[in-house]
Amino acid sequence: MNNKYYKKIDYELLDKKTAYKGKRIVVEELHYKNPRTNQIIYREHVLAGHAAIIMPITQEQEFIMIKEPRTPVGLTVLAFPAGMIEEGETPEEGAIRELEEETGYRAGTIKKLREVYPAIGYSNEKTIIFLAKDLVKTQRHLDATEDIEVVRIPLQEAKEMLDKGEIKTSSETVALLHYFMYEE
Repeated sequence: MNNKYYKKIDYELLDKKTAYKGKRIVVEELHYKNPRTNQIIYREHVLAGHAAIIMPITQEQEFIMIKEPRTPVGLTVLAFPAGMIEEGETPEEGAIRELEEETGYRAGTIKKLREVYPAIGYSNEKTIIFLAKDLVKTQRHLDATEDIEVVRIPLQEAKEMLDKGEIKTSSETVALLHYFMYEE
């Protein structure tokens, strides 16, 4: 990482154990020693891998978004198509696959916008945000448990929703802010 404000931590790892291993996440309990204070620090890390968030834009200047129930918050939310990057896939391949699986659109062009850590205090998950254009309608391939409705949102309406605080998810907020600041 070429940034003067970011550097590898120098904490000494004393021990770690797996507290939970599920289908999607692993939770580890760790103890570190801070070399400047000699304090022992306890941490819990959620290891979740990397995800692709895809911001598809139609020629009619609409975002293709999805409405999907999110059980941790008890809400159906408006979001961009997204999913985990599978082993052996590049982030771009994962983004193209997830877009088609969830929406039935295939991207002719895809551009990486940025990478963010949505929950850096306890998780290693990295989210890679992509812009997808030149969309071709194909077929959706939903997982058996996915309950997704595809919606088309005019860019101006999405901007107004962002301005009013109606976009609540971090990935969509970052993606839209980036788009309206740097891509539009």
